[in-house]
Amino acid sequence: MYKTTIGLEIHFEGKTKSKMFCSCLNDPNEKIPNTNICPICTGHPGTLPVINEEAINKLILVGLALNCEIAKHSKFDRKSYFYPDLPKGYQISQYDLPLCKNGYLDINLDDGTTKKIRINRIHMEEDTGRLGHSSNSSLVDFNRAGVPLMELVTEADINSSEEAKKFAQELQLILRYLDVSDADMEKGQMRCEVNISISKTDAWGTKVEIKNLNSFRVVEKSIEFEIKRQAEILESGGSVVQETRGWHDTKQITMEQRSKEDAFEYRYFPEPDLPPINVNENIIINIQKHMPELPEEKRIRFKEEYKLDDKSIEFFVKDIVMGNYFEKIVSELNCWCDDKECKMNEDFDYVKICSNYLSVDFQAMFKNDELLKGKEYNTALLESIITPENFGEFICMIGSGELSSKTAKMVLEEMYKTHGDPSSIVEEKGLSQMTDSGEVEGIIKDVLAKNPKAVEDYKAGKQNSFTFLVGQIMAASKGKANPQSVGEMLKKELDN
Repeated sequence: MYKTTIGLEIHFEGKTKSKMFCSCLNDPNEKIPNTNICPICTGHPGTLPVINEEAINKLILVGLALNCEIAKHSKFDRKSYFYPDLPKGYQISQYDLPLCKNGYLDINLDDGTTKKIRINRIHMEEDTGRLGHSSNSSLVDFNRAGVPLMELVTEADINSSEEAKKFAQELQLILRYLDVSDADMEKGQMRCEVNISISKTDAWGTKVEIKNLNSFRVVEKSIEFEIKRQAEILESGGSVVQETRGWHDTKQITMEQRSKEDAFEYRYFPEPDLPPINVNENIIINIQKHMPELPEEKRIRFKEEYKLDDKSIEFFVKDIVMGNYFEKIVSELNCWCDDKECKMNEDFDYVKICSNYLSVDFQAMFKNDELLKGKEYNTALLESIITPENFGEFICMIGSGELSSKTAKMVLEEMYKTHGDPSSIVEEKGLSQMTDSGEVEGIIKDVLAKNPKAVEDYKAGKQNSFTFLVGQIMAASKGKANPQSVGEMLKKELDN
């Protein structure tokens, strides 16, 4: 049995107005190549970089969220290597004095346990450009060149593909909660690299790096493949080669790219055109004041405040927009009932029902909405959201018995389409629940008269017949009858 040892290197682009060392716009959605560029970010001779203070502050915020020590003194270095999308022939990065170090992140595993993953460092650098290849040429787009790029390096505390994936997922969530990066892996705003070795002893085996993994699924799959590949080499008497590999998504395998570089090959030396970074305690305290609620804090609060199950909590934690929307609706529930002099039904769990309708029914309508296809998720979601006031009223109408579960779905669909309020929709469509017991009683008698066989089966002890009759009554009432009242009245009628 082999022990797996994994360390992660994760790059994520900073969400800033301008690039790291110039005033060019940092716009990840720019489609026209080489639009947001200038002599500085394209490496023209004689140009001088200037440090983006916003980017530095956001890195400090990340470091604080991940329990890091913030260096009082830091600096930038030149990392020299040659590639077509690196216009200067070197990258401005940080080598021996990173801004953040010695942090950690706790991750929740599927078996219910929590594991602490130590973070060696988080430092700031600049991103490269982007290459586009065709059959007979390669073109370079420098729009991304010079964008603030933060790199996080973990300690080798990870021992499975699950742990690696969970760490990357939780980090992405934290970055989005902090609003320091969109961390969209499909857009290259967050990229993962895995350093992995296996050994039958506590000593590490030969380290292999897997570069540029662009999804959580690929992180997981590449690790699982590499564990199997290295084990087969060792079992056959061979030796694992220290190298850099890439993931081939079609073949679902890792492939050799090049031998692994060492730090000395990059010829690091202090960046002569930039001053050192000095961070005093007042700066840290001021940035700490802007720390929002983090994902794990939100999980704990939702559990204590709303008494939701873990699956529902995770839905609202992972989707920030829906989580905020849910809380706005909940805040409206009591307000709406007070305004309408509505007595809350103590046996009805308003918060849980609200959660269910948002995570199931609303999500189904949103995902199947053809008008939103191709739009950014958050943009599309904000366009489709029903006002919290109307959604709160909708939930209260269910709790008060004005809407049955069947008519509630019909009303919600109409609210989604028109953004109208539920009371008006119920009145216009004639969907209010039957409150006249005489009318319901008449429907019951009519259904029993039309289904004598089902009545006989019920009296013979076949309980399925009772369910069938309830369904027939609800259909006859067009879903307007209260199912609980129907069940009680039907049983009374049958038992007479």
